[in-house]
Amino acid sequence: MAFKKAEIPLSLGQRVTLKVRNEVFNVQVRGWCTGQYIILDLPKIGADYFRVAPQTGLQIHYTKEGIFVNFKSTSILTFVQAISLLIIEYPRDVDTHNLRKYARFKANLPVSYFSENDEKKKEDSGIIRDISSGGILFTHTRQIGKEDLLKITFEIPKGGKIQEQLAEVRNIRKNPRSETSPFVTGIKWRKLPSEVELLIKNFVQMRSSDKRGEGR
Repeated sequence: MAFKKAEIPLSLGQRVTLKVRNEVFNVQVRGWCTGQYIILDLPKIGADYFRVAPQTGLQIHYTKEGIFVNFKSTSILTFVQAISLLIIEYPRDVDTHNLRKYARFKANLPVSYFSENDEKKKEDSGIIRDISSGGILFTHTRQIGKEDLLKITFEIPKGGKIQEQLAEVRNIRKNPRSETSPFVTGIKWRKLPSEVELLIKNFVQMRSSDKRGEGR
């Protein structure tokens, strides 16, 4: 899979691995101009900045949203001032591959859930932030345990309602930016009926088509 220049997934503060003359550094992206250059932190060895002469070949790789990105470039110049920067050529070709088994797509869907072991079926609510054929990522208020089994209910736009679908909690992390939904949880579908699988797959394909349309 290769990105066009305008489609290279970059973000400010993105941490990348930089390889120069068999030395490997972790640096951050400080800016870029599509098709022209990318600005990085100038790497250091101990207290000293690493010397990178103009036209030095180098390699960058990093992972962003489940996509592994790898490209070669050439240094343009370095600034060694109060803020020291390395400016490299914007790559012509970028190799990428998806590290995830299932492609994920952003969503903003209300969801309710309860623990499979809760006989009273006391429901909590949250918001689905991304969805795939393998599971969902959602934000919520009350903490749940890893490997818990949940019954998930939500409605797919123009699709239908998914009622009490079994899912296993796979990972949990804190979301310090939100007081109302401080937990972010990833879950994996369990015992997914064929009709529900088709419903989710159709929605993901629709989101995929919408995304491709937005990129044109």
